[in-house]
Amino acid sequence: MTDAAATPAPEPTLERGRTAPLDPAEHARIFARAVALFNGVRYWHAHEAWETLWRAADDRDRDFYQGLIQLAAGLLHLQRRNLKGARNKLREGLERLRPYQPAHHGVFVNELIGEAGRLLDDLEAGYLPYLIPPVIRFTETETADFSR
Repeated sequence: MTDAAATPAPEPTLERGRTAPLDPAEHARIFARAVALFNGVRYWHAHEAWETLWRAADDRDRDFYQGLIQLAAGLLHLQRRNLKGARNKLREGLERLRPYQPAHHGVFVNELIGEAGRLLDDLEAGYLPYLIPPVIRFTETETADFSR
């Protein structure tokens, strides 16, 4: 007879493409780096960093990270003058981010949506927008009340 306590519990299985949750300090480091890359107009690299967070995120935050990833992809397409790809990814990213307004994880989501939305409006009207890159700004606290 075997001792049940000596048998290790099986590892929980993750859905395909998902990773185990990150240590909070590691999460904060990757998130800050991704924002700095995005604000530095390095959209591909920001996309890659946010993908790490997206894979490890719980269900409440997955669309937030996917929205950021899609915005970065849309802006990369715009830099490369792939207007159809830019429109599609910006539209998808904005849709995913809207539920996180006005702020989430300390990010002014509503401001980011406004800036990216203006670019999308120009693209949908047939204009090639002058790319003044959107910038992600942080609130002073994640618990601030922006409902007024």
